[in-house]
Amino acid sequence: MDNLELFFSVALLGFSLILFVISAVTYKRIGSRRLLLVSAAFGMFLVKGLLLILGLFIASIGKIFNASVLMIMVDFAILAFLYLSVVKK
Repeated sequence: MDNLELFFSVALLGFSLILFVISAVTYKRIGSRRLLLVSAAFGMFLVKGLLLILGLFIASIGKIFNASVLMIMVDFAILAFLYLSVVKK
């Protein structure tokens, strides 16, 4: 396990948790559909961070979630949510 990889995985998890909570609270207060999409995107980053950290400690999970195709699909879905939140009228 690489210390740099662990650091950035934990940083991704922490930062995405903070952004998810802020956007979810703001969505609850304002009720904008755009904020719901942004919250979903940050929630997906949160799940991705959890999976990356689990993959560092559990070898079988690490093999599954280290696959580049799966990570690219997750990143694509996150970007799609962020795009829809910006473009949606």
